[in-house]
Order: sequence, then structure tokens, then C-alpha cells
Amino acid sequence: MVVDVVGALASGNLSNNVYLVDTNKYMGSWNQGHCELGTVCHDTQRINWRVVPISPSTNVSIVRFTGEIISKQVCVPTKQGEIDDEYWTARMQSRGVKTTYQYACVLSMNGKEMTFDPYIKVI
Repeated sequence: MVVDVVGALASGNLSNNVYLVDTNKYMGSWNQGHCELGTVCHDTQRINWRVVPISPSTNVSIVRFTGEIISKQVCVPTKQGEIDDEYWTARMQSRGVKTTYQYACVLSMNGKEMTFDPYIKVI
């Protein structure tokens, strides 16, 4: 995910300032480049999240994930990597259930937390 930190902080709106892409477009992922990306994956597939700012002079980081994927323990991301190279990863564990889950990703920019809510569809 790529974030316009300056735009998000100035407008108070993360949804118009976060751009998501994945590598599963060939499987049917939708809304590439938008805040409500729909990532299509298989049960047991690993998913990774990484965030970078558009401007290298700003900072943004993933704080946590919330929503149905967490509460149902379908996908529970954990932070990995080093301080300057962090990413989050999780394995889809829908136990054979093929459905669409909406979840929230909480980002921190200059101490301010903002949220957006994309989708994961298990096929």
C-alpha cells in the first residue's frame, strides 16, 4: 500500500489518500489502486502487507488490523522484519469457507491513527 501522508493528514481522510495493489489480479482481485481493494486468495494462502509513503520525507506504519478476519481468527496478521523494513503477514485459515471478509487496517502517521477497510475474498 502507498499512502499520501500529507494529503491524509491535511484532509483528515485516509480513504482518498491510500492506494492498494496486490499480485492476485489474475485470480480476480478488484479495485486495484483504491482504498477498498478486494484481494482474492485461496484458503491457506499467505498474504503480506507493506506500507510506504509517497513522499520519502514522511512516515507511515501499520499499527494493527481489526474486523471479522481477526475476531473469527480467519487471518491474524503479525508484524515481521526490521524497524526500517517492516511488513505484516498472515495465512488465510477460512477452514474451507469461501466468502468475502471486510477488515480494517489501522495506520499511524505522525502519531495520528487512521483506518481504511478493504476486502479479502476466499475462493
